[in-house]
Amino acid sequence: MPRIDYSFRFPSDVCRFAWWQYPLIDVRTSLHTHVFHEVFWVEEGEGVHVINGEQRRLFPGLLVLIRREDSHGFSAARKGPGEFVRFANFAFACELWERLRRRHFPEVRMRGRGRRTAGGGGNSSGNSEGERWFAEPDHRKREFELDAAQVERLRAMAHDLDAGARDALSAEAFLSGVMALLVNARHSRQALPEWLAVACKRIQEPEHFRGGTAELARLAGRSPEHVAREVQRLLKKTPTDVLNEARMTYAAHELNTTSREIIDIAADCGLENLGHFYKIFRRRFGVTPHRYRKHAYATPELRLAGGR
Repeated sequence: MPRIDYSFRFPSDVCRFAWWQYPLIDVRTSLHTHVFHEVFWVEEGEGVHVINGEQRRLFPGLLVLIRREDSHGFSAARKGPGEFVRFANFAFACELWERLRRRHFPEVRMRGRGRRTAGGGGNSSGNSEGERWFAEPDHRKREFELDAAQVERLRAMAHDLDAGARDALSAEAFLSGVMALLVNARHSRQALPEWLAVACKRIQEPEHFRGGTAELARLAGRSPEHVAREVQRLLKKTPTDVLNEARMTYAAHELNTTSREIIDIAADCGLENLGHFYKIFRRRFGVTPHRYRKHAYATPELRLAGGR
């Protein structure tokens, strides 16, 4: 079984951040171990996660903590055009977690079994009591279902890492944010109503990009004014923010995994003005699309995974 070692060096190179995409494969071919901890969350598709000999289901909004001691692998759940599972993965030096644990989680206890929702059960205590996090041997207790607002928060926290930051400060800021999200989930924003959660999920599909914010309202089945009010109230964003985040997530995926022309990717996003596309992309990731792609191709773990 392959064993991955990124040979992290403090303080300048302590983590890796990557977007992985798996089609349906023999999951045994993707099994591996490593010498670091990981955090990953599923963005799109359904899949299978085999961890320590047990098969677990992957679906959008699932966040999983992976320990150094775990062995695991991935596959999409089904075969067919457009069938894949895509997730963001944050791999980091174990020392980073130990530093955080000593400061914020000096004492931990086990409590509860199985998968929880962030904000329910053992995750809502507001402190470390009841959770062992990366010290928890039961992988089922390291699975957390996030709502749409929590996933949006994760994406925002990961911006610097997605743009190429690998230093200890950036890595610790992200890991601290993840732990705060899980610990304080009971105090997080109100859950999205189903109509808005569905609209926010469907607007991630490229065929809806050209319709603009009017398309978001159509998908929600509500007036543009009502959608704007609720998006502002619940997500602290505008409909344009939601749409552009979906566009840029798609653009980053295409830059990471294909050699398509940037102008064609911009057109897919419904942005015919290339300068405007560059402006929005740079605001999201801190670099131009060209530099983002150059970094992705120079860093193997950012490429399409799973039998490719």
